[in-house]
Amino acid sequence: MDRTKHLLRLQDWDTVRILDTIDIAIRLKKEVKNGIYSDCFKGKTIGMFFEKPSLRTITTFQIGMYQLGGMPILLDPKSIGIDKRECVKDIARCLSRWVNGLVVRCFKQDLVEQLAEHGSIPIINALSDTYHPCQALALGQTMAEQFGKDLRGKTVAFIGDGNNVANSLMVLCAKLGMNFTLACPKGYEQKKEEVELSLPSFKKNGGKYRQFNNPKEAVIDADILYSDVWISMGQEEQKNEKQSHFLPFQINDELLKNAPMHCKVTHCLPANRGEEITDSVMDNLQVNLCYEEAENRLHAQKAILWQLLH
Repeated sequence: MDRTKHLLRLQDWDTVRILDTIDIAIRLKKEVKNGIYSDCFKGKTIGMFFEKPSLRTITTFQIGMYQLGGMPILLDPKSIGIDKRECVKDIARCLSRWVNGLVVRCFKQDLVEQLAEHGSIPIINALSDTYHPCQALALGQTMAEQFGKDLRGKTVAFIGDGNNVANSLMVLCAKLGMNFTLACPKGYEQKKEEVELSLPSFKKNGGKYRQFNNPKEAVIDADILYSDVWISMGQEEQKNEKQSHFLPFQINDELLKNAPMHCKVTHCLPANRGEEITDSVMDNLQVNLCYEEAENRLHAQKAILWQLLH
């Protein structure tokens, strides 16, 4: 399987392709508004299979495909019944004869891997329990608009759980020569194997990986503070236990005082205001870039479609 024909994880794309995707996203953001490229995907379709809830991802992929002249088709997980009504192999082979690509939001990373292995169309990972590459590319676009396209030496400090979003943002930083800092309670670090996958790219491109258990230490040299929910989808039973550990890792005005004056904040959304981030930070639009990043989900995802379907 040629993994570059898919977006299963950002690790599979090299630096040049990631930068090219960010450039395409910025261009499409400007030009699609003027009706350019409105028919470039005419006659093409993407299937959209979502096991998990979604607002930004499902909306922006649908709108993005429409803006490029194609058609998205929502696939009902209950009707399809993967591995209940029908096996993954047969589903992948059938869908490959009907649609030009498949966008998948699921629990297990293994599902997107199997769909790519057994099908013949591009598979886009729209979030799994392990990775969220679409979110990382939207952050890359947002940072390029904020700081310029050369992001080498910039620092992203992720405050919270070493989760799927953290894994993909780490890869983005490693590939683009940025520094990535994780601040989390002990026992909630990223998996060692995920970090080790990115260390060669950090070394090659001049970035650094760091991990702290004190959020104040982590933000001292940050250009971006990044937040995500403490309780990921499917982990609701861990809420009481995790909240007791994560309360000191809230992004609030006090924590921001330890960061550089120019530091910005963003969040992949949805946000639990008053938990991982406060109202005062969320509503400070001079500091908070999360709504720009949410808008850029649309354009970054158009760029992903452009790379894989064009």
